[in-house]
Amino acid sequence: MTDKRSRRKRQESAVADALADSMGISALFVGSDYRIKWVSPEARRILGLSPDFQDAGELFCHDLLSGKICTSECRISTPDSRQDHENPFTSCCFTPNHPPFVVRTEVMKDYGKEPLGLLKSFRVVAQESGEKPSSSFIANGAWAEELLSLIPKIARSDLPILLIGETGTGKECLARMIHEESDRNAGPFVILDLSLIPETLIEDTLFGHRRGSFTGATHEQIGKLPLSEGGTLFLDEIQNIPHTLQMKLLRFLETGTFEQIGSRQTIQVNTRIIAATNEPPEDLLREKRIRPDLFYRLNGLSLEIPPLRDRRADIPVLIEQFRTDWATRSGRTPPSFSRKLVDQLSAYSFPGNIRELKHMVDATLALADPDQQLKFEHLPSSIRKQLKAGGVSGNSSPEHQDIAYTLKERTVFEFERQKIEEALRQSGGRIIEASKLLGISRVTLWRKMKRLEFPDDTLP
Repeated sequence: MTDKRSRRKRQESAVADALADSMGISALFVGSDYRIKWVSPEARRILGLSPDFQDAGELFCHDLLSGKICTSECRISTPDSRQDHENPFTSCCFTPNHPPFVVRTEVMKDYGKEPLGLLKSFRVVAQESGEKPSSSFIANGAWAEELLSLIPKIARSDLPILLIGETGTGKECLARMIHEESDRNAGPFVILDLSLIPETLIEDTLFGHRRGSFTGATHEQIGKLPLSEGGTLFLDEIQNIPHTLQMKLLRFLETGTFEQIGSRQTIQVNTRIIAATNEPPEDLLREKRIRPDLFYRLNGLSLEIPPLRDRRADIPVLIEQFRTDWATRSGRTPPSFSRKLVDQLSAYSFPGNIRELKHMVDATLALADPDQQLKFEHLPSSIRKQLKAGGVSGNSSPEHQDIAYTLKERTVFEFERQKIEEALRQSGGRIIEASKLLGISRVTLWRKMKRLEFPDDTLP
């Protein structure tokens, strides 16, 4: 009976995850016992939790939310106050705003009108208020010196740029840095992630359409390209642009002009294109997924960003930067990371690169006490499991650890195949779920699986 109940609970949680994810909702549910019962996928990302967060039902809301979306002066932080059944939720639970979040809290009741818990939905308002994300690009070593020395020269040019690097290596951050160093820094920096948009909508999103140009076009839509007038347009995951649009984009790169859907009027836009891809360009050309003339036009200036496993000297500096950022966001004093823990993290391969490291740091700080010096055992259980699966244990020293998935031990081909197989196992063979775990689109995952010669019966 217990197994059946647990299975049903997991199924209900999966349904809630799918619904919340499809609508982009950041929400979580706090039970009447003040324990976290459920956290939506988007909320996990914002709160710095791992995608497979498994501690729901165990953590008290104060431990996870205090100083983030809830006031740090929470009055339910002591065990005695949690036993107040006469007044199950205190007034601080309903404080609406905790910058940079706007929070909405609703009491959920059963059919007998007894309170079951609180549903908290929230959204970040920092970017809406005009605050720009940090554009600092943290890197050490000879490769970084060479790259950073090129930035001022590249920024002065108006040539297109191609950034090459795995997902999570900091391509968007580098693109923003180039924009801010350029003469276009007073103009907008517009982002279009082509992996997040269905192929049928990419032309509309990029170029826009005129009113009445097709059934349902009741108003004019301004595309991302005209919105970037006077600034920079960052086209992330450029390999996802359909072949039917590649010639139109090439024409814009050559002439600075284009036509909206449903219009013959030529529009001229003064913007700079920075494109990015997480796949080797030679693969894109060999598989004819990008036109050679478009590639060579984009590749006039190209920069390659190594994965984090090849730049381990950056990890201690990045950890310190993420501690500082977390303290600024939360208004709390961050605990320090012990030297040994920094070494252990530096020994991990980080298949998710900088983005994965940031989520690890944020999740660890959210659960730690300010006066702690953090060690391996202070990491959230899900992260400890993740590190151990990658060959990093809490007892072994870094120099004796078997560092998983390094390029010295495996070819890139084997590494990529291993990560996809891992994601497919975790998702039960569901392609959409596996693509989310890997941080890529379903189409990109399908293309990778085809290139890596996965059996036909595993392809979507």
